[in-house]
Amino acid sequence: MAAGSGGRKPGAPRDAESEVWSRRVRDLVGSGPGNRLCFECGQRGVTYVDITLGSFVCTGCSGALRGLNPPHRVKSISMTTFTEPEVLFLQARGNEQVERGVAKPRGVAARATPTSIPDRWPVKELLRRRDGG
Repeated sequence: MAAGSGGRKPGAPRDAESEVWSRRVRDLVGSGPGNRLCFECGQRGVTYVDITLGSFVCTGCSGALRGLNPPHRVKSISMTTFTEPEVLFLQARGNEQVERGVAKPRGVAARATPTSIPDRWPVKELLRRRDGG
């Protein structure tokens, strides 16, 4: 490690900086009614963010999203640090924006349960839409 780096790896965020970004993510949960409920099942009390889509989800749905192929990148709101690009992505998205940009398959209920997520979302289609393709 470089001298004067305080023992952190090159490119690793500083503790104070990463705390600022983590606080912003926590603030996003309360910034609008849409982010307080799980994007997938509607349960109150979100504890994770789906970095793949930019949505806020509950514990049960976070596990189901990780089980998709390809898996979604899911991070705990309180137990991990966030980078500036991740926070900016979440600020631009959020549950309401993701809801507007994601077409649900016909005949599918408005909200899923953690076990129905793999059947509900055509992952390749979601990623294509997310990436503007």
